[in-house]
Amino acid sequence: MRLPAPPSVPMMVLRSVATVLISAIIAQAGWAAAALGGEPHYWRNHAVGAPITLGLCVAAAAVYVVMRRSAGPINVGLAVGLAVAVAAQYGLGEAHVIGWHVFLGTLIAMLVTALTSWTYRHDDRAPRRPREPRRPGEPGEHQGQERP
Repeated sequence: MRLPAPPSVPMMVLRSVATVLISAIIAQAGWAAAALGGEPHYWRNHAVGAPITLGLCVAAAAVYVVMRRSAGPINVGLAVGLAVAVAAQYGLGEAHVIGWHVFLGTLIAMLVTALTSWTYRHDDRAPRRPREPRRPGEPGEHQGQERP
C-alpha cells in the first residue's frame, strides 16, 4: 500500500493559516457565548480578541492572495470574503448592533469552516488541464487585439 505524498510547502502554509483563523474565530464565539450565558467578565476577552481576529483575517487574506496559484480561486475568494465579513462584524460590534453582530458571527463561523475545509482538501499539485497552444498568427487578447 502506497502512502499519499505529503502536501507541498505552500499548502502547509495555507493550512496553517486556515487553522489559526478557525481557532481565533471559535475563541471569539466561545467568549461571546460565555458572556451571553451569564459570565460578563468574558466581554473583555471578546473585546480584546476582536481586533486581533480582524488583523489575522486581513493578514490571512493577503497570504491567500499572494499564494493564489497554490490556493486556487475558491480558497482565495473565501479568504477575502472572510476578511470583509470580519471587518463588517468588527464595525457592528463597535456600533453595538448586537442582533446583526450575532447573525453575522454565525455566518462567519460557517465561512471559516468552509475555508478550512476547502484548504485542507485542496491539492495544488493536482493535474491541470493544459492550455491549447495558439497557432502562429492567431489573434489573442494578450496581444492587445480584440476578439471577433
